[in-house]
Amino acid sequence: MSFRRLAATLLLAGAAVLGTALPASAHAELKSSDPAKGASLAQLPTTLTLTFTEAVTAKVDAVAVSSPGGVRWIVGTPAVAGTVVTVPVQPVGPAGPYVIEYRVNSDDGHTVSGAIDFTLAVDAPAPTTTTTEAPATTPEVVATESTQPPAAQPAAAETGMPTWVWFVAGLVVLVALVVGLLLRSRRPSGK
Repeated sequence: MSFRRLAATLLLAGAAVLGTALPASAHAELKSSDPAKGASLAQLPTTLTLTFTEAVTAKVDAVAVSSPGGVRWIVGTPAVAGTVVTVPVQPVGPAGPYVIEYRVNSDDGHTVSGAIDFTLAVDAPAPTTTTTEAPATTPEVVATESTQPPAAQPAAAETGMPTWVWFVAGLVVLVALVVGLLLRSRRPSGK
């Protein structure tokens, strides 16, 4: 086998190895949600469900629901089962546009965040206020203290280097090695 054939074979094999490694290093992404993006809800939901492509973890304040007018829903503690995050909610406010903001961590430690817009077609009850002094553990008090929305960021905003950069860097190194070997083989062997 000639040196050129060997170099070409190594180049193709390296590209194939790097190409197959690319999907394995991807981070979790939102696969689906209930309510779905752009949905119009005719009934008040009691839970939100976010399904990801890989297992995730979520903090207590990982999900928030709000309207452009600043109305915030009462959001409970997220329950995570592998790739599915379920959050109990108590809708509050008028019919109109709302947004679900989420911020979870994939198993590799990268933060995955984004927003899902939907419309509520029915009015939800306004938050109740009472004139009597309520204990500090009532749902209304807990909700106002613990439902601060996570910082809204686009779904693509993840920490760390994008996967495609590593792929391109590996391919450049492989090509440089092959070119170096080809140039070395063309040098005159005798001095």
